[in-house]
Amino acid sequence: MIDAPARKVWNIITDFESYSRWNSFTPRITLRNTQFRTGAEFDLDCRMTDRHLLENEHEAIRAVDFHRYRLCMGTSRTRGRPGIRSFRWQICEPCGKGKTRFINYEDFHGPLAPLVRLLYAKKLRVAFQKYCETLKAYAELKY
Repeated sequence: MIDAPARKVWNIITDFESYSRWNSFTPRITLRNTQFRTGAEFDLDCRMTDRHLLENEHEAIRAVDFHRYRLCMGTSRTRGRPGIRSFRWQICEPCGKGKTRFINYEDFHGPLAPLVRLLYAKKLRVAFQKYCETLKAYAELKY
């Protein structure tokens, strides 16, 4: 639970330009165009562990619902890796009295999905937990 309104948390996770201030998991996201919308492609750096930074990954906004505070980012259809598609969901659920339930998870599809799960499931779980803790601290500080 985050002690900040869902709108505030949503504004933080959708402000890609500010990620470097608080987000050690994804310290950089650069939109390839200026519109934050479904289909917009972006490049990112992603820290899988403290020592393993994936640089210049290519992804896209797969779905965005501005009214329900739901965002799905994932593998770019035009520049992604063959054999694997990722879908990372981030959802800000309002819980009344200025609180937010933040849901963050990733699904993998395609022939390489079992291998990616085997190699990265534990690392992603740890990285996402750290991401959520950092987001919570930042949102509560800003609120």
